[in-house]
Amino acid sequence: MKKLFIIALGLTVTSFAFEAKAQTSQSAANDQMKFGIRAGANLMNMGKFQFADKDYATDSKVGFQAGVYGDLPLGGGFAFLPEVMFIQKGAKLSESVAGNTVDFDTKVSYIDVPILVGYKATPELTVFAGPQVSFLLSQKSTGLINDDAQAESTDTENFSKSLAGAAVGLGYSITPNINVNARYMMDFQKALKDDVNQDKIKNKGFALSLGYSF
Repeated sequence: MKKLFIIALGLTVTSFAFEAKAQTSQSAANDQMKFGIRAGANLMNMGKFQFADKDYATDSKVGFQAGVYGDLPLGGGFAFLPEVMFIQKGAKLSESVAGNTVDFDTKVSYIDVPILVGYKATPELTVFAGPQVSFLLSQKSTGLINDDAQAESTDTENFSKSLAGAAVGLGYSITPNINVNARYMMDFQKALKDDVNQDKIKNKGFALSLGYSF
């Protein structure tokens, strides 16, 4: 019984020592300027389309994102977290209009530049928020009526070339080099130009990514 107690005590002390060492390592990493790469998936939609004086809500669409980021300590647990990300946004829509089934699918690619400020609530957990600017790269839209292809377009003329928005989320450091990141992001400006008269079309949605810091 005495031997079992000594073994259990030894394992407990070892566990606490390992945890303390890990926290110390993470705290030391938080005080250093870091840069890294990030990639993941996002689930986005574009709000509502207006047609014949009626609003149609879009369904979310899965897209890809990848890019680079910085983690620059500001002191007091705060950090400046700039990013440059390639991201696919867009939406799907399937509705019955005037007795016809209408399907619409669009994928829009942007370069997003979030300017985030984070606060490290614990050595591993960071809460962040800030503005972002999106720059249009390309788009592809397809439309079907009663399952028959009616139109396909890659023209960006009616799309806004840049958009102001914001992001808010959480980051968690699994190790000093590996982290996961979850966020909600939305644009303040509509995705299409004024002459299209679609005031409620704005990109918004969630993103989940895995990052590696150098």
